[in-house]
Amino acid sequence: MPRAPARIRKRFIEGTTEVLDHEMEECLVYGYPLVLDTLASLRTIDEWRAAWSRWRDTVLPKVLEHRPGTRPAAMYVLGEIPRRELRINVPDAVYGTHIDVRGRDGKTTRHWLAAPPTFLEPEVTHLHRLGIVNDEERARHRQWRQRGGDPYPLEVSLYE
Repeated sequence: MPRAPARIRKRFIEGTTEVLDHEMEECLVYGYPLVLDTLASLRTIDEWRAAWSRWRDTVLPKVLEHRPGTRPAAMYVLGEIPRRELRINVPDAVYGTHIDVRGRDGKTTRHWLAAPPTFLEPEVTHLHRLGIVNDEERARHRQWRQRGGDPYPLEVSLYE
């Protein structure tokens, strides 16, 4: 089924055009950008909150459409969704992805984004257990995974 042409989403603020930077978008969606410079700008909870409040309306609908059964990392970092806890500690030899975010009190909280199922509950299972993902979205998630997890289209790729 053909898709409608993508609409270019830009924000007009005080007479200027603001476009979502691909590194910031990757950071909000995945928890880390492909180039690690942006992550340096999102070290504290306040920095995450500012970026998410600015770009939530752009990022969240795309994640729901293109990555069913998942939610942006920013929602976990900011506590909108309870974070997934490790079942058992991940040894250094096992691949796992996490980010550390400093709170207002100066304490650092570790957010696990990915690890083998032995160590971390799969995200779709976690969201389904919490009632955030329904059976229909879970079925779409299975189809999405069977297709190889189609890539998430970054905003910058939608601009002419």
